[in-house]
Amino acid sequence: MLKATFDIIPENARQEEMQNSLLLMEVGEKVFSYVLYNKQQQRFMALRQYNLDFLPGKPVMEALQEVLAGDELLQLAYREAFVIYHYTDSNLLPEKFFHIELNKPVTELVFGNAHKGLLLSEKIPGWNVYNIYRIPREAHSLMQQKFAAGKYWHYYTIMLSGIEKEHSGEAVLKVIVSSDRIVVAVFKNNALHLIQTYGYDTPDDVSYQLLALCSRFGFDNQQVLLKISGLLDEQSILYQELFKYFLKIEWEGMHGNARVHAGFDEFPAHYFSPLLNMALCV
Repeated sequence: MLKATFDIIPENARQEEMQNSLLLMEVGEKVFSYVLYNKQQQRFMALRQYNLDFLPGKPVMEALQEVLAGDELLQLAYREAFVIYHYTDSNLLPEKFFHIELNKPVTELVFGNAHKGLLLSEKIPGWNVYNIYRIPREAHSLMQQKFAAGKYWHYYTIMLSGIEKEHSGEAVLKVIVSSDRIVVAVFKNNALHLIQTYGYDTPDDVSYQLLALCSRFGFDNQQVLLKISGLLDEQSILYQELFKYFLKIEWEGMHGNARVHAGFDEFPAHYFSPLLNMALCV
């Protein structure tokens, strides 16, 4: 079985504590992650992340199936299970224009029809916006077979539902960093202007995309607030590249008063805050 890239499991945790937890999973094009949150204790119990494209020649769906069948914690019966799909074929449509019959034409207009997939849509709580998105049918089938009673959402939906419209007139770029892509949400005047995923190969690619967004929305890159979370630290080349152009950089950690087991303390608080914050929203 694939070895977890991040494996935060307390040695002394009891199975009862685990099973009484909420299970939230992120299923993406290359990564599968999950976190266990015990609502009663208000404590995060565990986190694991797998790179599904780690082994050359092994299809991603085969790797996902292997993880679902082989990870011992995923064999437990949890009170609640949530699946967050993190695929990039997503469009946001104002509620007043939404109709379910638009799912296919809107998706194919923007992303083409080469990948058929499964088309889903859901309203984003608090934003009067619908998220129309496409996911691989095989991924959904695997997750439904394993978690028949699970609830399913898109990454952007849960991400936005956990964001209050607190930015007033301030220009904000909320950036979530992973090893080869960034998710960027653009806010100004209490409104969401864009949320999109961008792939990157070099740190220059990231600064180029963010500067292009500043130009597109009329932001001063030295005044815009960059709220960063995910797999990035101040010693990285990527952070140093961003610091050349952006003066207001803020790490975004976990919201609220939830606690974490000691194993989480080995990593910066913002590393896993996107996933932890989503678990606090569902």
